[in-house]
Amino acid sequence: MQMHKPMLPAQSRGDLLAVDRLDADLVRAGVSMWRALKRDQRFPSRAGMTSCLTRPLRDASALVEVLEGGGDYRYRDVGAGLVKGFNEDFSGRQLSQIIETAPRFGLGLRMLYEMVRAGGEPLGYRGWVGEDLPMAGFVHHENAILPLGEDGVVDHLLIVSVLVLRHTT
Repeated sequence: MQMHKPMLPAQSRGDLLAVDRLDADLVRAGVSMWRALKRDQRFPSRAGMTSCLTRPLRDASALVEVLEGGGDYRYRDVGAGLVKGFNEDFSGRQLSQIIETAPRFGLGLRMLYEMVRAGGEPLGYRGWVGEDLPMAGFVHHENAILPLGEDGVVDHLLIVSVLVLRHTT
């Protein structure tokens, strides 16, 4: 049986949406945990959230540190599912380094991260990977970008993602 390559759009595209409109069960579980842990605060702390992550959530998430001075971020812990989907482990890398090698992709991430950091509210993002990202091991994604921090200041983001992997022979 011959497998066909998925029909990909020329350019990757995605849509911002409220986290309540996300469909993927694992992403919705991450949002539910975030809400339960924040209680009466704007958002939960990094330690509080990451200590409660189940193995499936940990594998489908990336912990991103907000660097001092703003505008840049460091990937602290990238889950196995994301490493597989991106064919690379970004742990330890800064977003500015990713922008150098993949400007459109990296600048898009910076825009999303800045929206969540500045607003302190979770954000949903869903999209398709196009021919412009040939190294990606996935074709579709759904994500929740969740702010974490203390005293009303976002110091980390938790990105919970479900990736639909490409089928290869």
